Amino acid sequence: MSSPPRKIGLLLGAGFSYDLGMPLAQELTEVLLKPITPRTAQELARAMTRARPYGADRPLNEPALLKCFEVLLSYKAAHGKNYEAMLAQIEDLARRPSGSQSDRDCAQYFSAVLYERIHDILSAYQAAAYEILYPKNFRWYANLGNLLSTQETWVFTLNHDLFLECLALDLKIPISYGDVASKEFPVSNLEMHERVRFSCIDRSQYTTASAGFLRDQPGINLVKLHGGLSEHDYDDKRTICNLDLTGKSSQELMAEYAKAARMAYYEHGVAAAAARDRFVTNLEGKCDLLGKAMLTGGYKYSTTANPKEGEEKLALLDHALGELDQLTVIGYGFGDKHVNFRLSHAMARREGLSIRIVDPHRHALPVFLEPFDYKSRVRSAVCGATLWMDYSKSNRWDAAHMESLKENASLREAVRMRAEAALRRGRPS
Repeated sequence: MSSPPRKIGLLLGAGFSYDLGMPLAQELTEVLLKPITPRTAQELARAMTRARPYGADRPLNEPALLKCFEVLLSYKAAHGKNYEAMLAQIEDLARRPSGSQSDRDCAQYFSAVLYERIHDILSAYQAAAYEILYPKNFRWYANLGNLLSTQETWVFTLNHDLFLECLALDLKIPISYGDVASKEFPVSNLEMHERVRFSCIDRSQYTTASAGFLRDQPGINLVKLHGGLSEHDYDDKRTICNLDLTGKSSQELMAEYAKAARMAYYEHGVAAAAARDRFVTNLEGKCDLLGKAMLTGGYKYSTTANPKEGEEKLALLDHALGELDQLTVIGYGFGDKHVNFRLSHAMARREGLSIRIVDPHRHALPVFLEPFDYKSRVRSAVCGATLWMDYSKSNRWDAAHMESLKENASLREAVRMRAEAALRRGRPS
């Protein structure tokens, strides 16, 4: 009797999208901090005091805003490489019980402004990278199917970009967010005839048992653990909305993504603005609210393991790890405690689970996986994502492939330059 097919899962970090042009944490940190100088910090802090995000009776104060800018300037001077660690310092100021309410408001507002800037940076990179590097390197990602199971493959990604969706559509690999319903919004109350279609699911239904996920067939069940550029919250965060994936190609998806970026509600010809959220137009032509669902910073999830409202994705990860035989981890630096804990817990409770780490820069196991380094339960491949896609089936390294990837440096610089130019124009996507 033949053995049952192995259940395979993937965990993707920033390294997976590197050869498609998306920035690693160090590059994003550099782009974020590049415009910040002592002079611009003074000017921006003064300008920010004019904002009234919490009402006229809760004004912001310049010294507290300057303290937030000092965090950025100190991190820049120290050549810090992880913007999320820097964000955690700002978030700590917002949580500090000492100090005034105005001081905490300033740090909270500052965090929201940084969030918007990071979202804009990633949006600018998404647009530029799709134009410049995706066409060149698509052929090296064409063997993505080599990493997938003959059944459904659970793919957990920590990335915010849309490149896995683009690849699946262009490679004709079935893909699902697990959504079970749909919702449309007009682009704006000035363009009621133009619609953007989302697939949706209530958080209460968001489990591995969702009817929207693929079952007993090849394809990808995609879970964005940290949200994404095209993911939104709706109805007071009770509903998760994703750009619809029924298009025939990545071009259609990216066209919808660009259209979604224009979604707005206009009052007297001016788009209404909201920090971290988006005022949009509903089908009745009235103002509605969509929340950006990208998670970043030092407090994406709580520190304890018990299931909580809003942490359905982590619960889903726990459940899926309980069924997998093999998890391939690609381009993840193991910097998220809430993910690492669940990997360690799954390895401890299931002797049949193995982990393969694919990373061109990692030569040693993460400390939390060392207790499981026996019987080939944890193995490493010191290479990038696309090289592993080839090698995992052919057992040989492709010299032409490796040489082609070396040529990406100048194109990555072109992506960065175009993204920065778009940010200066105020048009990230």
